Amino acid sequence: MERTIYRRLITAVLLLLLIWQTQSWAQERPCVRRTCQNLIYRSYVEDRMPLWESTLETMEFEYSLKPDDALLYDVLLAQYGLIGYYLGTDNKSKVRSTLNNAEEYLEKLENTPGYEAASRLFRASFYAYHIALRPWRSVQLGIASERLINEALELRDDYPRGYLEKANMLYFAPAIFGGSKKRSIEYYSQAVSLFEKNMQNNHRWLYLSTLVSLANAYESTGDLRAAIATLEKALEFEPGFKWAKNELLPELQAKK
Repeated sequence: MERTIYRRLITAVLLLLLIWQTQSWAQERPCVRRTCQNLIYRSYVEDRMPLWESTLETMEFEYSLKPDDALLYDVLLAQYGLIGYYLGTDNKSKVRSTLNNAEEYLEKLENTPGYEAASRLFRASFYAYHIALRPWRSVQLGIASERLINEALELRDDYPRGYLEKANMLYFAPAIFGGSKKRSIEYYSQAVSLFEKNMQNNHRWLYLSTLVSLANAYESTGDLRAAIATLEKALEFEPGFKWAKNELLPELQAKK
């Protein structure tokens, strides 16, 4: 009950902020978008997923008022992260509903000039989410996902999400289908380097998430020292990163 009230309160506050901002839309709209990006980041850092959900609702509402290409990308990025969270908590009903909604937004981004690589990577990751829901489709969707990732990397070799998705594919795919946790480290590391080279405000949470994935890959290949160092790096960037600080890093340190 308390969570529901809190979520509604946050949504109301954000909507009031949105209404105020729309009075001078052309000048102030980027500030609304940045506010939502910051809320998504705090949601990830502080493990407050109800805040993530309510912020996404606000972003979708803002987009419905006046569509914007950059905001559309942010909506899809927030949906992408939320679906991953739902999968991690085994909430398949929310995975399905959010994924269906995200795919409708993706159809718009796929027709937006300048977002060709981003669109392919969202589609590739959504195929991976479908595989998690329906493993019997793994061969067909896995091949399609890999093709899209490779196309995105050819289109843009400076886009960190391309290397991130390539790493995810290598990490999670069975060895018989080309998976390799050891090779995934190379791509996670490249993604980290590119995030750091040009840190976008909306990518900050994804940067931390990539460091967690890199730490997992190091641990999976037996390099505990590198895994610990990677999480320590995440905490240097964001000392308040609750998941790394309170769970992941202590668990690794206990294994030394």
